[in-house]
Amino acid sequence: MSDLATRTIQARLDKDGRLVTADEPVLALQAEAGGDPHGPLAVPALASLVRLVQRLRIPVSRAVEVAQGETDVSMWVQLRPDADGISLAIVDWQVRSPRALPDGPGFADASALAPDEQGWAWQIDTHLRFRRSDIDRGEPGHVAPHAGQPLTAYFELETAGDAMPLLEALALRTSFEDQPAKLRSDPTIVYRLSGEPLFDTGGGLMGYRGRAVRLGEAPAAPVAEQPASSANIFGPDLGRRLDQALRQPLGRIIANAGTISSQLEGPLRRDYAGYAEDIAAAGRHLLELVDDLADLQAIERPGFKTASEEVDLADLARRAAGLLNVRAAARRIRIQTPPLGEAAPARAEYRRVLQILVNLVGNAVRYSPEDSLIWVRVDLENGRARVIVADQGGGIDPADHERIFERFERLGLSGSEGSGLGLYISRKLARAMGGDVTVDSAPGQGARFTLDLPAWTAPAA
Repeated sequence: MSDLATRTIQARLDKDGRLVTADEPVLALQAEAGGDPHGPLAVPALASLVRLVQRLRIPVSRAVEVAQGETDVSMWVQLRPDADGISLAIVDWQVRSPRALPDGPGFADASALAPDEQGWAWQIDTHLRFRRSDIDRGEPGHVAPHAGQPLTAYFELETAGDAMPLLEALALRTSFEDQPAKLRSDPTIVYRLSGEPLFDTGGGLMGYRGRAVRLGEAPAAPVAEQPASSANIFGPDLGRRLDQALRQPLGRIIANAGTISSQLEGPLRRDYAGYAEDIAAAGRHLLELVDDLADLQAIERPGFKTASEEVDLADLARRAAGLLNVRAAARRIRIQTPPLGEAAPARAEYRRVLQILVNLVGNAVRYSPEDSLIWVRVDLENGRARVIVADQGGGIDPADHERIFERFERLGLSGSEGSGLGLYISRKLARAMGGDVTVDSAPGQGARFTLDLPAWTAPAA
């Protein structure tokens, strides 16, 4: 066993997140990522935690994996903020051979990476090491990244305003855009990076794929101003403004209420502990609303596109039900899913389809009476693949069938029961993938929601 596994590795950062002092293992990681020994942390997994602590101003402890040369390092990282900055401690440093990187629809050959778009395409693994790029076709006039090279050693990431889009996305496993990045070999060359996460068939993160567009290469087309009543009513910086205004105070509320309700600081009257849990639940609901609003901003941005890959709707239906089985069991609701072995291949984006189905099945659980059944079925017909989610709830009046797909429509729900955005976002995503979400229901007859998508057709040999 390495002595690093048994010792505590320490570092100190100032209020701006720059390294003040650091033990050699941290400095080695920083150097490999292309960072300055007294600059901001360049190791993405550590840098994202630093930004989280800066935002919430609460201690954070988390298991982290980073790449070091040809090996992977797993560790337990503890960060604690104080008046002068952040103390960082690493324990249980374990070195191992890297896992084999999966092949699949997310890691296509570079020749399939949309050659008609601006800039050049890249793909990276979960440790932000380059897998592939089509930089040769982009003819950038500088050296291309090599396989296995950390993205942060090739690019120096910069803040956009007070945000670091790539690191924020890495922490949340979401898409990002407008990440400024200087070429480390020539800092006069500046790029804008955008990317989206890649997931395997089990829902595990495989890495990211995206594009690097050199500034000055192609000026952005002006976006016409839209009236307040148009779809883009939130403005282009909704995510950043919500992040600044809500995430930090909500994070503190949730953390403090959770500490109170769990009685970590000592015994508490049962009703007071219940109040604290209610506060924490309300805070989590508000954070979910922030996420929904940010998702809404993304899908209503001009040019929004989803990935096109082979997905199995039957498998995704089973996974969505599995995520909600605990909630359903608490109300003695049974979810009947497509049997193992049944498949319904469709052309869509894995993560987005799962998001839609979790929303549809979650709504069915919310509206179903106790001791009832929800059934989920799939079918293939006339070049279309479908998932049907049916419940035994109170049903929906035909006059409200279109209304429920409007923004912020909750059909009488109150308190923390939904944001009123789930069905709106689900339909927008389905239509972006060439499909739709529809409902068939009447009062007293339950509801049947159908996700319809193009069936998968294997490319011609």
